[in-house]
Amino acid sequence: MRKVYVVDYDRCTINMCGRPCITQCPITISAKKPKKHEKVEIPIRVKDSTNQIIIHEEFCIKCGICANICPAKAIYVKNILEEDTSKNKIHAFPGANGEEGFRLYGLPALVPGRVTGLCGPNGIGKSTVFNILAGLLKPNFGDFTKQEGKVDWVEFTKHIREGEMREHFSDLYAGRRKVAYKQQVLNVLFDRYRGKTVLEILQASKAVDDAFFAKILENLDIQAIATRSLEQCSGGELQRFAIAQVLVSEADMYLIDEPCTFLDVKKRIALADLLDARANGSKIKYPILVVEHDLTILDYMSDVIHLFYGNPHQFGIVTNVQTTKGGINSYLKGFVKTENVQFRSNEITFKRTIGGRRWDNARVFASYGKIVKTFDDFKLVINPGVIYMSEILGVVGENGLGKSTFAKIIAGKLEPDASCKYHPIASSVAYKPQYITREFKGTVKEFIVDSSQNYDFSEAMLEPLYRPLGVDRLFDKQVAELSGGELQRVHIVACLAARCDLYVLDEPSAYLDVEERLHVSSVIRANTKRSHATTICIEHDIQIADALADRMLIFTGTPGKQGKTIGPLDKREGMNAFLKILDVTFRRDEETGRARINKKDSQLDKAQRSSGQYFYEN
Repeated sequence: MRKVYVVDYDRCTINMCGRPCITQCPITISAKKPKKHEKVEIPIRVKDSTNQIIIHEEFCIKCGICANICPAKAIYVKNILEEDTSKNKIHAFPGANGEEGFRLYGLPALVPGRVTGLCGPNGIGKSTVFNILAGLLKPNFGDFTKQEGKVDWVEFTKHIREGEMREHFSDLYAGRRKVAYKQQVLNVLFDRYRGKTVLEILQASKAVDDAFFAKILENLDIQAIATRSLEQCSGGELQRFAIAQVLVSEADMYLIDEPCTFLDVKKRIALADLLDARANGSKIKYPILVVEHDLTILDYMSDVIHLFYGNPHQFGIVTNVQTTKGGINSYLKGFVKTENVQFRSNEITFKRTIGGRRWDNARVFASYGKIVKTFDDFKLVINPGVIYMSEILGVVGENGLGKSTFAKIIAGKLEPDASCKYHPIASSVAYKPQYITREFKGTVKEFIVDSSQNYDFSEAMLEPLYRPLGVDRLFDKQVAELSGGELQRVHIVACLAARCDLYVLDEPSAYLDVEERLHVSSVIRANTKRSHATTICIEHDIQIADALADRMLIFTGTPGKQGKTIGPLDKREGMNAFLKILDVTFRRDEETGRARINKKDSQLDKAQRSSGQYFYEN
């Protein structure tokens, strides 16, 4: 990883600051006393033609003094991961102006009977790998000008050395190998299965025995949507169908891209059990590859791990196979010990306690009585509770229990039953819905202004809100052109930019990678504190809920029929109560503090259950 010193010319004020970056540079100071016949090159000076500071990297000793003493903080360090071109280049996309675009190096191993997890940020090549393995994209091995056509097996043999992988591609292109692929984008399913119900499609695809088919239907709660067409399904319901449709299919390999989006914790754990059962079929063992950003679930469902690192949208490198624990910890540390590669300058760590604030003398933001909302086939009962000033209330529970209904009522988007005499708990509420769209016609900046009614894009807003999530680089982009992760980040900042007493965010971590989720958590916490507001956040990623929430509101009941609330509770009591309902115990990794699921009936699982501590503290 190479350090580069960068100048932000919007901040640089060289005519007023006295130029300490130049005068205090060690090279500049030493140049005043040069040795005889020695020419000293100054790394930082003012460029005459532009009257701006310029840094010559080739002469800089990377001491960091200029960045530390700059009064306007106009000089900062940027760590650049250098591309190792000696690695095996699998594919290169054409870029702008006929240049080379995104490059992918390496492929994951195919291990029958194993669930292989793929871990890395968005834009790093994970979906590209899946498209190559599924035969939807033929690798060009770096020749981006080459058109797809007949397979050059000489090139394949040269670049794909593993026998298992060569056999896979040979059989795949000859039509002898089937790949079942759950893609990230699910809209393609609408045209393929138009006019058919969920159960009809699954029965037509069925290539498993009756017992496993029934287990899939139960674990993914398919019966609740069995008679619906795909157009009638919500995002979470469509996700459950897509996973089921892949798992019941006959194939030689299974690719699952981001299966946990919009799934609750219980179904995520159930999915892990299904993948293990599918990989280890009664007669044949199958390789299963999964991309997932919920590290707790990825850890639980994976037997081995491949990390992806690089510069998103520029190049991505696939590591050799790692153990699950070691691989995820390497990703969080930003250093792959087995390959001696540092790909991130900072480590990601988590708090090792679930303790939080004391609420004895906290100021009350709002108290609410019993809230009831009745639909034709569903009833929600929200028991009385208290919300405190400047707290983040985490909302957890299975899908179909009314969490989003609760959020809409609090946000004023839905009226409760008239009989409960509900009074709004805040005069001004900003709301980020669960399902977000690209329907707005205009740029990102126009969307933020329209949603938040905040026209302030000064440094006071850029620094704490827009820059940490990278939204400042999207201001001029059309909303319709955004990716799923970009769209989520834009909706989050549009919500937080509003000047309100209460912020309600429904599943803010969906579509985001691990680092983006942690950045969002930090921004939400900072915004809550800075604005002296209160935040309610619905979250299914337990690790993020743990990092984000001060207290917990738990939804329980029968999905799709009736829901009720427990709490709000302090975080320790709430987390224990929620995990007890899920019938699962968590521990913390001793190196990183991340949450890990205990294997059912393991020694640690039994010990925690007997002590009543379902979320273990070191």
